[in-house]
Amino acid sequence: MPMPTNSKPFSGKALDSESVAAMLKPPKRLDRARAMRHLSVPSDQTQVWLERCKANGWLGGSGVLSLDEGRRGVPLNDNAPAGEDACWEGLDHIDAPPRENGPRHWRERLPGELQTLPDSFWPSSYEVQGDVLLVKLEEEVRPHASAMAKAMMEQMPSVRIVCADEGVQGDFRVRDLRPIASRDGSQHTTTAVREHEFTIHVDPGEVYYSARLSKQRLNTYESLQGFRERLGSPLVVADPYAGVGPAFPLLLKHEGLVSGYLAGDLNPKAVELLTKNLESWTRKSPTTFSPSTVVCKDARTWKEDEELRGKANVMLVNLPHDSFEHLPDLFPLFIPSELGLLRGWAIIERTSLDGRVAQLEGMVEAAGGTPTQTFVSEVKGFSTTRCFVVFQSTITWD
Repeated sequence: MPMPTNSKPFSGKALDSESVAAMLKPPKRLDRARAMRHLSVPSDQTQVWLERCKANGWLGGSGVLSLDEGRRGVPLNDNAPAGEDACWEGLDHIDAPPRENGPRHWRERLPGELQTLPDSFWPSSYEVQGDVLLVKLEEEVRPHASAMAKAMMEQMPSVRIVCADEGVQGDFRVRDLRPIASRDGSQHTTTAVREHEFTIHVDPGEVYYSARLSKQRLNTYESLQGFRERLGSPLVVADPYAGVGPAFPLLLKHEGLVSGYLAGDLNPKAVELLTKNLESWTRKSPTTFSPSTVVCKDARTWKEDEELRGKANVMLVNLPHDSFEHLPDLFPLFIPSELGLLRGWAIIERTSLDGRVAQLEGMVEAAGGTPTQTFVSEVKGFSTTRCFVVFQSTITWD
């Protein structure tokens, strides 16, 4: 009986030992040839990374993988940066066979009769915080809100509840959220998000939090590292408008950067979550932070409290609609006769941008300080006439 032959026999020179070894390697090598690079992310961050990768042109053409330990694999294409790039915030990359795609968009999961409506009929954007999806609804969409929410949850397995965002309300400017559909029947909006490798407990229905400011928080961390080197000692950071505290985890994790903190908010629910977050971020720290003060009170009255007045090297001011107006009441929180760093954010008329450095320096001088390295820079547009800015000044207090 003749030996079977290869339909594509080798020709030419004889195979060397390395070629033979390569041919004898197990089939797994063939599987790896078909593998696609994936970004391994916590399940509650899946949508955030999908949107980020899509916006940067890094998203692969296959579906999201379900991985062990509640993680997801976001497919990446050849344009995505290398795994060690800082843009991935320390997340791991894995090679795995791509998953065949299901529907590419939640609209494809709508009932047939609703799929005949034009794409422009449906919301073009939404926001995901943890397992809570927030979406603004036009009036004509409301009769179909339940079907829309069901389609969204089918498309995004990590979403627990879909809520209509009815805009901000109340003194604390928090969102008025109306639950539309829930995967498990729960109606609460308390959840957790991941930012820069840290877990942050949030509640979009009770407390303001914006993932879009994560880059600003990273910039704050970098600014404070430089200021700490200049000062020559660890910093006491005051954040009177801390919300749930997203400015703190990067700062507290860096051993020797921060020696203490003064944190607070006027919203009791924010302070409840702030306290929970700070306890989580400092529990395993080798540093005993002092002061480690958390208060629920109007920031403009902090100067009247001996435990708060004259204690801070660094002041963070994140009250965008009123930051500049509140500054005179906040300056007394700085340590007298020492170098201080002021950093904050504001929403201003774009036409006033050119004069804001002079305004800020004038306010510092009126409070008895000498400002240097002052800047006010636009971060992004807020409306057709207003912009969101970051401001900073290094202050020598006389």
